Amino acid sequence: MTDEELIQPERPKSIGLLTNNDILFGSPIPAIDKLKIVSPDEYEDIIREWIAGYCEKKYVGVRKVGGANDKGRDVIAFINEIHDYDNYQCKHYDHPLAPSDIWKELGKLCYYTFDGSYKLPRKYFFVAPLGVGPKLSDYLQKPSELKTELIKDWDSKCKTGISDKVEVELSAELLAHINSIDFSIFKFLDPQEFIEQHKQTNYYAARFGGGLKRREKPVPKAFNEAEMLLRYVEQLFEAYSDYLKSNVQTISELNSYTELFEHFNRQRECFYWAEALNEFSRDSLPTGNTCFAELKEEIFYGVVDVSNQEHSSGYENVKKTTTTAGALNLHSNALLSYAQTQDKIGICHHLANENKLKWVKP
Repeated sequence: MTDEELIQPERPKSIGLLTNNDILFGSPIPAIDKLKIVSPDEYEDIIREWIAGYCEKKYVGVRKVGGANDKGRDVIAFINEIHDYDNYQCKHYDHPLAPSDIWKELGKLCYYTFDGSYKLPRKYFFVAPLGVGPKLSDYLQKPSELKTELIKDWDSKCKTGISDKVEVELSAELLAHINSIDFSIFKFLDPQEFIEQHKQTNYYAARFGGGLKRREKPVPKAFNEAEMLLRYVEQLFEAYSDYLKSNVQTISELNSYTELFEHFNRQRECFYWAEALNEFSRDSLPTGNTCFAELKEEIFYGVVDVSNQEHSSGYENVKKTTTTAGALNLHSNALLSYAQTQDKIGICHHLANENKLKWVKP
């Protein structure tokens, strides 16, 4: 065989410009596709996040029930303090839900509300990463047909599938209970609509990536005399007094010294920048995250030795410490893409506000 006869492999087409993240982690997976590859247990956690984050005004609490003995309830969201609730039944299947996927779940709800294990929900949602198929969608839009089909084929669809311990016969009493249920409570949640709503929660970026919402630049409020009571302001005035060798106690007195007055306004603005970053962390990342506290601690360790050195005055201490903070090369914090020099300087004043940094030494 000659070289000309060899089959040459086809070269792949260009995939365009690559970022460093593309090389490290590969192409990002769209959120709608990631839903398909998470575990069933993780899928229930994602549904619970959506309820807690997006639906928080509708509910007073949410609980994950899913497990071997959930009796047909995966995630329940409480409407009020007397435990009226909506049920979210998670079906993490590799296909759109068909009627055959939900008969047993309907049977469980009918049976366990009949025997008093729990009361009927206000609404019952089927949630699945691929949504529901056309036939099930039709049934859910025609509740009477859904009920008729369930009753007609109870023996084949539910009798042996509800409980591992007993066969559930369709007795006259159970039938009467089923007939009393309004089957319009059964709904489904569209996966794409779900993703768009989850995107509005502070769980989305941590779960699906894609970055955080853009941070708006804070606008400091007009100076209020009450701010003089804040420790970081007290510390700045102590630093200025140490530099001037004269006691400065009010903003009007400081206004006589142009350099110091302008410096104070910049530091105050930076304090609010850092406070905005703190609020951004609370609003855009999962509840209970410690990103801002960790960033503050990292900056503290980056500047504390500079602050503790001998300085000609407290003012020189402030300038050298905040300059060091602004030049710090920080790593491994979710806020770093959004933290600017003003934030790093402002965090120094947050530390001063907590007396972790002191500009004038005793």
